[in-house]
Order: sequence, then structure tokens, then C-alpha cells
Amino acid sequence: MLTHLISAEQCAQCRLCCNFCRRSAWEAPALTFSLTQRLQSHGIPICQRPDGSMTFALHFPENAPDDYCADCPMLDPGCGCTLPRETRPIECRLWPVRLMRSPSGRLCLGLYESCPAIASPEVRFRIIRETTGPLLPELLRVADEQPCIVRPFDPAYAIIWEE
Repeated sequence: MLTHLISAEQCAQCRLCCNFCRRSAWEAPALTFSLTQRLQSHGIPICQRPDGSMTFALHFPENAPDDYCADCPMLDPGCGCTLPRETRPIECRLWPVRLMRSPSGRLCLGLYESCPAIASPEVRFRIIRETTGPLLPELLRVADEQPCIVRPFDPAYAIIWEE
């Protein structure tokens, strides 16, 4: 969705959204049923998230501390995500924007202000314009169809749209 605004090379260098600490492993993206099946057939490890949806299994050594981080199994450190863009989880295609609940409980879009890709005011503006404009109806549809992708409010995200 937003991958045309942020280069794969830029994402591969950062990996912020593809690396999960043990304490925040619940943030790994929810997978659709069809993607789950496809990945499992290719031997990609899958596990269940606390909300019951499926996600990538992350490898944490048994006695790893809470701040130990693991890369998404679909991440190639040199070139980014190995999944074709159109099959990536919606959360991955939408990054650095997240569907979440505002403090008042309403559906909102949050922009992760620490994403290096939005350091450019032009890219930030284009991401906000696209997600709150032409993409918004699709995002609302997806949020309705896949409620597990709507995350709780996180103050690290600036609210850019709220219903």
C-alpha cells in the first residue's frame, strides 16, 4: 500500500518494523488464513498471537531476556521482506501507519513518528495524504473484515485520522 513511498532498500537498512523484542512479540503482524496456509506449506514457522490470530513465529532463545530481539523470518537483511508486496500482511504494507483504537475507543490511524522513512517532510505528507484520502475506504473495510489488525492505542503513534 505504501511501499511505493518508501524504498525496499531504505526499509532493509532500518528493519525497525521487522524486528521484535521478546516483550513486544505480540506486535508481530496478523496473517490472513490464506497467507498462513501458504507460508506453512513453504515451511515458514507460524504461531498464534494472544488475540487468537496467526503470525510468524519468532525465534527467541529459551532464556533470552525480555529485550532480546528477533527478526521476522521473512526478512532478508540485504533486501528487506522476501514476500511479494501484494501478499504481505496489511500491517506490513501499511507501515509506518497503524490502524488502532484512539484513547476514546474510536478507530484511528496512527503514524509512527520514529520511523526514519518519514524524516522527510515530503514523504510524511504523502503518507498522510494517501492514507487519510484514497486508501481510507479500503483501510476501513480491512479493519472491519480483520479486527485483529486494529491495535490498542500506542502514544508512539501520532493520530492522523479518527472516526
